[in-house]
Amino acid sequence: MAVIFSAREVAAAAVEKEKARRAFYQSVADLTTDEKLKALFTFLKEEEDNHVHEFEKIRDHIPEDGVQPEEYAEEMEAYMDSVIDDRLYADIDSKEFVQKAIGQGNVLDMAIGFEKDAILYFREFIPFLNDADRTIVEGLIDEEKGHIRKLAQMKKQMAG
Repeated sequence: MAVIFSAREVAAAAVEKEKARRAFYQSVADLTTDEKLKALFTFLKEEEDNHVHEFEKIRDHIPEDGVQPEEYAEEMEAYMDSVIDDRLYADIDSKEFVQKAIGQGNVLDMAIGFEKDAILYFREFIPFLNDADRTIVEGLIDEEKGHIRKLAQMKKQMAG
């Protein structure tokens, strides 16, 4: 059975994923005692604020009736279900989750993973978009790549 995801549903899910990343970054900034990490995660949180705003604008420009839906074959149905699945983000902003990530020293790896997830999601979203919105999302992808570079650089600095 094929499933149809409307562009509006995909945009709404993008907003929620951005909000989850934003909450995680804010929690890391609030809970870390390392000033460099605090500055980096504060920057990332502010970037996610901008991304939420951009995706809300895109979502609000898409008609509710889901003009230009994209139909997926069965294998794509499972894939899109996993991409849209917000349970992957269920606990990332909890104090306990963030403290554990900071304490285990894998908070940078987690953030890199979240940024990669954003890029993957955004790329899947591009076929739903008109040219103007596609340009915005491609710019957001470039920003996410920049975030990965910043996170990788910080990881390298912290390693020695």
